[in-house]
Amino acid sequence: LFAPMFLDDPSYREGKTWLIFPDLKECELASAEWAGARYQTATFTTIEATTEHLCGEGSYDAPWGSALVSGVSKIMGGKDGDAGLLGDKNVLDTLVEGENSPSALSLVIQPGNGGPVEDWVNLEKVHLSSSASKMVIVNGALDKVRGGYYPGVFFPKLAATVDRFYKKFESVFYLKPISDKGVYGWLYRVYPEPWQVVLQTVAEDKRGQMVIQDSVVYTSDERPSYNDAVAKLVAAANGQSQ
Repeated sequence: LFAPMFLDDPSYREGKTWLIFPDLKECELASAEWAGARYQTATFTTIEATTEHLCGEGSYDAPWGSALVSGVSKIMGGKDGDAGLLGDKNVLDTLVEGENSPSALSLVIQPGNGGPVEDWVNLEKVHLSSSASKMVIVNGALDKVRGGYYPGVFFPKLAATVDRFYKKFESVFYLKPISDKGVYGWLYRVYPEPWQVVLQTVAEDKRGQMVIQDSVVYTSDERPSYNDAVAKLVAAANGQSQ
């Protein structure tokens, strides 16, 4: 996913690749850990900073409780202004229109995964305000968003984004472990290849050692459901044992 940054394509360099994190603390940690020169040519920012920059002040849908924590942080900071409970704001790269903004590529790192659903609402705003930018979601729980995990009656803003935005996303790389009904395997896909259901079995190699064997037992241009994938694995496992 970071390949464009490593090529000699100037459109993805000089801050035009944005690394967008769910919150300030995640951005702070990544900025410290990803200290390589290639990473540092990217723009480190957050969903909140990106939304406010592209959509205007006050446009960010803040998670419940964040305003309270922010207020406490400012009180604790006293004359310094902020105690940094939510992270160090100094790690945020400045977004400057005509320079590093708009982005050529926005890599959104693990939004809404155990965190606030507002992440997803804000990301749609970001895309609509900069539709020419490519958006890639890395390790986000899109299955939950698109599969009805969040009831629309309780999350109406999120529900409204699903059909008009998130169901249009293409799975570029997907790897989901399956352990059900006595079988083990994976649901796997690398774009533009078809979806694959991979069965894992234990076998003995030529040296008498036990090894794990991966066998593709089903392929499809359409993503199979979890239950269909399990059924394919069970059928394949039964066929091997006969």
